Amino acid sequence: MTELEKTISFRRGMGLAICMLIGTGILALPGLALDAGTVHEAILGWFIIAAVAVPLIAICSRLGLRFPSTAGLAGYAEEAVGPWGGYAVSYLVGGSFFFGLPAVALIGSEYMRQLFQLSEAGAALFAVLLVTLMFLSNLAGMRVISMINYAALAVLFLLIGLLIAFNLDFLGSGLGIASEAINGKGHVDLSNTWKVAALLFWAFLGWENLSFSLGEIKDPERNVPRLYWLSFVLVTSIYLVLALISTGASASGTPLQGAAGLSGLVLFTPGGNLLIWLMIIVIAANACSWNFTASRLLYAGGRTGIFPQAFGKLSTGNIPVSSLVGLYILSICLIAGSYLFKIPVSAMMLLVNQNFVFLYAFIIIAYWKTEAGWQKWVITALSVVSLSFLISGFTWKIVYPIFLIGFGYLRFVRSTDKIPESRFPASGSSESRSPVSGK
Repeated sequence: MTELEKTISFRRGMGLAICMLIGTGILALPGLALDAGTVHEAILGWFIIAAVAVPLIAICSRLGLRFPSTAGLAGYAEEAVGPWGGYAVSYLVGGSFFFGLPAVALIGSEYMRQLFQLSEAGAALFAVLLVTLMFLSNLAGMRVISMINYAALAVLFLLIGLLIAFNLDFLGSGLGIASEAINGKGHVDLSNTWKVAALLFWAFLGWENLSFSLGEIKDPERNVPRLYWLSFVLVTSIYLVLALISTGASASGTPLQGAAGLSGLVLFTPGGNLLIWLMIIVIAANACSWNFTASRLLYAGGRTGIFPQAFGKLSTGNIPVSSLVGLYILSICLIAGSYLFKIPVSAMMLLVNQNFVFLYAFIIIAYWKTEAGWQKWVITALSVVSLSFLISGFTWKIVYPIFLIGFGYLRFVRSTDKIPESRFPASGSSESRSPVSGK
């Protein structure tokens, strides 16, 4: 087989989207935000990033409806700047996944470290075991991944429900701190607030990654917008409630800083260590979902010649095995590198977030060029403001995304003599990139 089948129903898509979005973010970001700033800066950062995400989600939803294919973001980029954009964005997203996948595993290992008092070497070993789990589960196919996602969703909502129910005393304090921050009464440093918000952008990564799975969505005209907006409302509501609770708890003296900071709330929740196990299960499912979309990126790029052709082949079970193997090996190498060179997980997360800021620039241009009417001007303007805020604090680190974009452009230039037309599947196939334009 050369094409992926449409096997993802709305229910499966919601499970994939929510697990892709809410796993590591919900468990790591409250503590990391409190690490990066004061309680006032942390909660203000949450509100800012939630507002920043709205126009970007609107654009992703609209483009996902117009161009439902496994080309995903690469297809949007070609609409934005021409054929070379598909190359640039594919390398930009690939470079993000290369750090994002081990970052997810390392967050899970931090929780295991809290539970069993592991050494740094032990935590790194658990991260390797976690990427092994996500590799094997993806080899088993979509049905197994769906089962993992459904189980993780049940565990996730149980976990969140318990954490909220038994920590409601902190919610009032968190709302008070939020009121102070909004009214300018708390201690707020603008540079720290930006750093918090830029880090929290991780919470809103995933909707654009969902684009790589849209070619497998059943009834995309109906299900794609529902997937984006329902998952956005649900996920954002959960994030903000837990952010308020964690902020209130931190203000009362409960230590919640760090990637496993949310584990501090289990002290007030029946179950104790059992809840940390539940957190690890959710992170494992999140890792499987990230690996799923990353493998689809490599598969789509392999089919179009952006990546080596070996990645564009499917097994007899309709699984991109070569892509999964490549991601597995690279994740292990990066986990080992983070252990040897003492690279904090927050640094890896910021690197991924920075790449996606550049990705959204391509997405905004594609939206502006393919939409009509007054709405496109409003949403585009709001998105540009959001993007300008996010990119304002990055310094020399922008060398990495610029290098990836440049490398993608160079790959395109070298291939133009061989393939003069668009590298994406032609209209009429099950992976047609542009049903509207017919390209």
